[in-house]
This record gives sequence, structure tokens and C-alpha cells, in this order.
Amino acid sequence: MKYVTATSLATFLLTLSAPAVVAQDRIPVLQENGEEVVATFSIVAQDPATGELGVAVQSRAFRAAAIVSYAKAGVGAIATQAAANQSYGPRGLELLEQGLSPEQVVAQLTGGDDGRDRRQLAVIDATGRVKAYTGSRTSDWAGHIEGVNYSVQGNILVSEKVIRAMAEAFENTEGELAERLMNALDAGQAEGGDARGKQAGGILVVRPIGDSGRTTDRWVDVRVDDHPTPFLEIRRLMNMSVSRNKSRLASELAADGNFEDAIAAQRKAIAMRPESDQYVYGLARLHARAGNAAAAVEALTQAIVMNNRWRDQASGQADFDGISGDAAFRRLIGG
Repeated sequence: MKYVTATSLATFLLTLSAPAVVAQDRIPVLQENGEEVVATFSIVAQDPATGELGVAVQSRAFRAAAIVSYAKAGVGAIATQAAANQSYGPRGLELLEQGLSPEQVVAQLTGGDDGRDRRQLAVIDATGRVKAYTGSRTSDWAGHIEGVNYSVQGNILVSEKVIRAMAEAFENTEGELAERLMNALDAGQAEGGDARGKQAGGILVVRPIGDSGRTTDRWVDVRVDDHPTPFLEIRRLMNMSVSRNKSRLASELAADGNFEDAIAAQRKAIAMRPESDQYVYGLARLHARAGNAAAAVEALTQAIVMNNRWRDQASGQADFDGISGDAAFRRLIGG
């Protein structure tokens, strides 16, 4: 693990296995133009299995996610914060697209910026290479950790423990990239997070479009601009977004005749939004199309308990034609 301070600028090796932590001394700073410093903690990351790239952020600053987060599928993701230079986002993505490495991008963006000492920046490319930067005059506590396929960073934090907890959470949890990003935010907050409190944040995940029929690379894009409990609200919105994606995926898989994976995807959607009677009804339809009458009736019963309108819907829906002769199904729909 490498630790660097702005006072010494000395780098020394503590371990060979842990990610590097870079920080600077306690130098509180205000911007002369009166703009609020985006005191925050964030993570940029890549999922090599799916090609997804993402940014997640939380801050005691209004609409922080709109300021901090930039990403483009197949290119990279960028977080710009502290005395945030918002031009870093689009310019950085352009440079990555031109073939520059994250290290080169950070050097080019900060090299010509007179305000670089007050800025914090993290860049990850589509191959998972990362480079982060914490200016020497960024308000304490500030620093970053560069890991495998991710970087975590923050400023005006309670302590270094915030980003260490984020790194550990990201490395040791599984699931969708958006879920892992959310877990990293929660872990950072559990260690105290932003020293000023909570207000705003969000999660942005982009994914290659491929032949999915989508017209945007934005896979998960949720934001909370001003909320007393932003973490709860971000997770609620993230769950809605991921569950919707899973249900759409289930439909695509079923259209290809892959009902086993379709049902697994639909179950994931339900797990993330158990209150959604529509998703439970969707599971019943998938089971029926797969020819599993017992499972279809079980799911349909649950959906009807949640919302009685599904009884009439099922009675006339072609998806249930294959089990229309099943006695339990007939009794359930009143046939």
C-alpha cells in the first residue's frame, strides 16, 4: 500500500497486496468564485464480465451526481469533484476515446489547469485501467485508493476509513455493478462519510448497446439532488432500475426460448422489488410458457393476492394457453 502526503510527496511501500492510498494534509480551502466545493465520496468502476462502467457518488452538496458523474459505454467513466472542473468529464471521455490511457488523461486535464491543486479526479477506461488524482490543496480528509477495476476517492471526509471501507465493500460483494457501487457508498457512509453530512448522490452505469434494441448506453441512471436520507432513496431508485432491466432481460431470453435463464432473471427482478405484483405476474407468464403449470399457478396466485386484476388478465392471455386445461389454473381464474 502506498501513502503519499502533499507535504512530503514521498511514496513508500507498506504492502504489496493492498491497493494504494493517496492523501494530502489538512488544508481547508474555499473557492474564490463562491461556488460550493463538492465535498464527496465516489467510486468509478468497471465490470469486465458485462462491459459495464459506472460512477456512484454521495455528497453534502446539492445535485452532486449531476456535477461529478460522466461515463460512456466502451470508453470509460470519470468522477470530477472537490473544486469540481466539470469540463474534465466530457474532455476526459474524448481523450479516452482517442486512445489515451487514464494516466495520460489525468496528466493532460490537470496539467493545464491552474486550479488543479483544489480538484479531485478519477478516471477508468473500458479495460479497467484506473488513475486518480487528489490535489494538494483539497480539503481534508481527502484521498483516493486505486484498485483492480475501480478507484474510490473523497474529500472533506470524516477519515481515511471511509474510502478504505468503500474499497473493501466493492471488492467483496457480488451482484450487478450498480449494486456493488451502492454497497460501496453504504460502506463509506457507515464509516462517517462526508464530514458535513448527507444531501445528494446517484449511480450512473453505462452498458454497450449491442443488438439489444436499446437506443442509449445508460443502463442505470438514478439521481437524488436533495434528500434528508439520500442513501435510502438512491438504493430504492437503483432497485427499481435494476429490477426493470432484469425483467426486460427475462422477456428477451424467453423470446429466444431460454426459459430457465428468463425465470432466473425475473426472480431477481422480484427480489429487488418484492412489492411489484406486475413482476410476480410476469413470472407466472414465464412459467406457463415454459409448460410448468404448478409453478405458474403458484406465482399467479401470489400475483392475484397482491392485485386481483390479474385474474381477469390471465384468463384471456395467450401466454397461459398451454396450461389452460390444468384444473388448478381453471379454478384460480374461475373457469
